[in-house]
Amino acid sequence: MKVIKNFNLVNELTLPEQVKTALHSELIIPFDGCLDATADFWNEYDTFLILLEEGDVDSSLSEAEDNIQYFIQRVIDNPEFVVLLNDDTCPYLLALSVITDAGGGCYLLAPLTSKTTAATTLSKVL
Repeated sequence: MKVIKNFNLVNELTLPEQVKTALHSELIIPFDGCLDATADFWNEYDTFLILLEEGDVDSSLSEAEDNIQYFIQRVIDNPEFVVLLNDDTCPYLLALSVITDAGGGCYLLAPLTSKTTAATTLSKVL
């Protein structure tokens, strides 16, 4: 699992190229495609992304900090949306839960092959 709190670090994630491109596009949509506006919003309103990696399982996620566990559960319980980021080899799902009055949120990104409760529950929304 990785937690990304700086929008500019999203590009450094090790993801299939198609997924990375689709993720980037989804994250900047609310800001009319403006990278600077997206980065500023993430910084000002505590927006972040949690990446569940292929090797993550529920038992390893239960060892994460309590606040990360809380936000994962929050995304499961209250997703604003869940979308598929398609890739020929391994599609990913992206979900968002808004957590601040100003619209800041927690994104959750996971491969569809993930056996975590978060991924399997959110995949049913697709």
